[in-house]
Amino acid sequence: MIGLLALISFIPLILLYLIRPRPQTIEIPSLMFFIQTSGRNKLSSFFKKFIRDWLFLIQLLILLLLAISIAKPYTNYQQDITAQNTVIVLDASASMQALEGKYSRFEKAKDKAKQMLGAKNTIILAKEVPSIIVKEATASEAAKYINKAQPTESTSRIGDSIILAGEALGKEGAVTVLSDFINTGGQEPNIAKSIIEAKGLAVNFVNVAEKKASNIGIIDLAADREEATVYIKNFDDTARTATLKVGDYQKELNLGAKSTETFTFKTPNSITQMLLIADDDFKTDNLAYLSAPETEKTKAALVTNNASVFLKNALEASGDVKATITKPPVVPVEGYDVYILHNIDMNEILPGTFDALHHTVENNGASVVVHVQDNSDKINYKNLLPLKITEKGKGGFASVEQLNKFTKNIDFGSIKTHFKTKEQNKRFTPIVSLGNDTIISLGKAGSGKIVYYGIPESTADFKYSPSYPIFWTELLRYLAGQLDLKNLNYQTKDTLILEGEQAVKTPVKTVKQATIILENSGIYELEDRKIAANLLDEKESDINAETILGAKSTEFELKPVKETRKLELEPLLILAAGIIILLEIMYIKMRGDV
Repeated sequence: MIGLLALISFIPLILLYLIRPRPQTIEIPSLMFFIQTSGRNKLSSFFKKFIRDWLFLIQLLILLLLAISIAKPYTNYQQDITAQNTVIVLDASASMQALEGKYSRFEKAKDKAKQMLGAKNTIILAKEVPSIIVKEATASEAAKYINKAQPTESTSRIGDSIILAGEALGKEGAVTVLSDFINTGGQEPNIAKSIIEAKGLAVNFVNVAEKKASNIGIIDLAADREEATVYIKNFDDTARTATLKVGDYQKELNLGAKSTETFTFKTPNSITQMLLIADDDFKTDNLAYLSAPETEKTKAALVTNNASVFLKNALEASGDVKATITKPPVVPVEGYDVYILHNIDMNEILPGTFDALHHTVENNGASVVVHVQDNSDKINYKNLLPLKITEKGKGGFASVEQLNKFTKNIDFGSIKTHFKTKEQNKRFTPIVSLGNDTIISLGKAGSGKIVYYGIPESTADFKYSPSYPIFWTELLRYLAGQLDLKNLNYQTKDTLILEGEQAVKTPVKTVKQATIILENSGIYELEDRKIAANLLDEKESDINAETILGAKSTEFELKPVKETRKLELEPLLILAAGIIILLEIMYIKMRGDV
């Protein structure tokens, strides 16, 4: 309505042209003959005055455009919202290595992905930690990245990858998921799809698992320092046979339909390979590794003139420690990993013994544990004692200040009397305290370690606790650098966080970083140890999904999704009016009016 009212502006323009001054006609006799013989239609002459005046037509057109723009005109048009922005979620989990005839599911998915590329493409790999490998690339660039993509040997978070795709897509486009839809963690794919579609985005599921696959695989591995047990499952509906090779030993297995068999063997030192020889479609879970410490027993020297039965038994309880009682004055300062000083007679200690032990700690990487005794406040331990012992206190309950492998789940109980201490060396960390006093502290000295153990055996009940031998076992393992099997064996869905950046040789390449995502099964060689990473996931090994999602890849065609959109004409009309105004100024200047 406002636009129609704006057309009234035509009236002043027309009136202006009608009342503007005109040239006055003067009759000249010599021209009268021509004027009289050119009879005209007066009405026709009236309109010709306007038609021949280009300036009037230009200004009329400007007013017309501005009047129509005020009415906010628009037009509707159809647009394919999937043509411009395409996000492809490519499942790169372990199950995608299952064979579909001659080719793996992952190879089929890659071929299908290249057929679906649009003008701008983002490719996301769905795995335990979803990642964007290329963003808003052309079709040719995206195809290069797809060709280079490799499947991992980890679990999958398909739903999480779909959520990531929706965030990467923005407000317009389509998400296409190429997968076998064996989701082993995170958000369910169907729920993730509903979340993305609620934003008005198109989501397509394309299932590349088109045939029932056969599989027998290693699904679990339980190990300690004494023995290891490997679990093998037959996922087929019929009985199967397979051969398991563990090192030089092999065993024939007869597995019933959907059944699981176990095999137990003595845990060897270093790396052990477990190979399952079976005719199936999924080879990834047919191979596993076990990493065990290569070191021998910890050599501990208990330096004492009156050996404690409790301490001696605790040291020998685990079987990982070879404890030797060393009676002063004879104290060998080489050949041991850990030295424990307890119940020593200072009259028997030779001068320079403590200095020699400190030298061994700094230069040879040995460790010393200073265990308090009744007269510790009168002994000069020199550089072996990181704290200053002042006087005896009233005791109380010990509390853990820093949780680590040798204080975890340990209850140190109550202490009747203890030694008060003052901090001397800030490089040493309080581990256990009693009030304001440190009971156990740990620190480095050169390449070795020094521990202050301030729980008096005579005034504390800790020696009767079941935690007592566990504490000493874990403490000596830590001091000797012995690694637990849990720190040497991981699943491919785990992330390894190192103390600092270092070169790590993975099963596929060598990298230098502080955080390693374990995506491939095999051996990872670190600077100080070798670790094993295995799939060991029953859900990922079950390569025939119970619920079939998405269309078959051979039948699926990516169809355009049309959406009716409104094109506002107001900006175009105002732009056109502006251009014509510039043309009007040029015309007036050319005509000589200015």
